[in-house]
Amino acid sequence: MRSLKDLLPQKQKISSFEIDEKTLFHIAKKILIEEYGIRGGENIIPSFYKEKKLFLSPRSSLWANEVYLMREHLIQKINKMSGSEVIKEIKITQQI
Repeated sequence: MRSLKDLLPQKQKISSFEIDEKTLFHIAKKILIEEYGIRGGENIIPSFYKEKKLFLSPRSSLWANEVYLMREHLIQKINKMSGSEVIKEIKITQQI
């Protein structure tokens, strides 16, 4: 007779830390507000996350330029706050 332990599914160890899109957006929004204040948090919106790329949608070209110039700094801060390397690249997209 098999024991209950044998019948239950085994937990698999996750080799790399995975973060969901909603959590990453929350972290990114917090960093954007920290860096650019409430105005920056309102005008720079995280829109999409896939394959360690974070897509941000600034509301104007001024904010787009600011994000573009500071993208490496933002990547470092977001990765530090999340505790692992969750993003490697920030892309800028137009807001629809």
